[in-house]
Amino acid sequence: MQGAKNPIKSSGKTLKILETVINLGGAGVTEVADRLDRSKATVHHHLSTLSEHGYLVNDEGHYRPSMRFFEVGQQVVQRKDVYANGIDPLRSLAEETGEVANLMIEEEGIGIYIAIEAGSNAITLDTTVGTTQYLHTCALGKAILAYMTEDRRKRIYQRRGLPAETPNTVTDTDELEAELTAIRERGIAFDEEERATHIKCVAAPVTTDRGEVLGAVSVSGPTSRMTEDRVREELTERVENTATIISINSTYA
Repeated sequence: MQGAKNPIKSSGKTLKILETVINLGGAGVTEVADRLDRSKATVHHHLSTLSEHGYLVNDEGHYRPSMRFFEVGQQVVQRKDVYANGIDPLRSLAEETGEVANLMIEEEGIGIYIAIEAGSNAITLDTTVGTTQYLHTCALGKAILAYMTEDRRKRIYQRRGLPAETPNTVTDTDELEAELTAIRERGIAFDEEERATHIKCVAAPVTTDRGEVLGAVSVSGPTSRMTEDRVREELTERVENTATIISINSTYA
C-alpha cells in the first residue's frame, strides 16, 4: 500500500486516537492523551467530534466504540458479490457437514473472515466475522495465495512475513510455494493444525471464469472428526461444490 502523497495531519491524528480507543477497549481523555503523548485538550476535541458523529459513545467521560462500526462493516461486506452469492451456499455446507463453514477474502495481504456458519456439531472456534488471519497459516489463505500471481505473493511475503501460529505452520517460502503448486494441481487446500492445534481444515478457492481469485470457502473441525477418510470421501467434494457454486454465481450474477 502506497503512502498518501499529501496526508492531512488532522485526519491522521483523529484516526490514531480512534485506533487507540479501540485497542484499549474504551478509555478516557487522560488515558488516550498519555498513551499518545498528546495534550488533553487536543484529544478531547477529537474524541468529542468522533462521539458527535456516532463513532464513539461518551459514557460520562469514558469513550468506547459504537455499533456504528458494526453497521459500516456489514454494509462493506454485503456489497461484496462473493458474500452476497456465498452466504446461502455456506449455510448449506454447514448444515450438510455439521461443522463450521467459513468464507474468507483477502485484503492488503491479510485474510478476513466475512462469513462463518455453524452446523449442528460445530465446535466453538476463536474466529468470528471480521477476524483477520495470515494467509499462509490456514487452508483458506493458502487456497487464496495459490491462485494469485507470483509477484503478488512475493509482495505479501515481504510485507507480512511468514510467522508461525503453531509448530506445524509452514514458514519457509520454498516449502510454501511447493505446497501452493500442489493446491493448484488438486484444486483443494488443507490445514494440518497449522493455524490452531487440534483443528483441521479443508478449503477451495472461489474464482472468476478468468481464474481470478475472489476468496475461499472451507470446513473446519476437530482432528478427531476431520479424519483422512472423511476429508477425502465426503468433505473435499462438498467444499469444492460449494466453492464452484459461489464462483459461478459471482461470475454470472
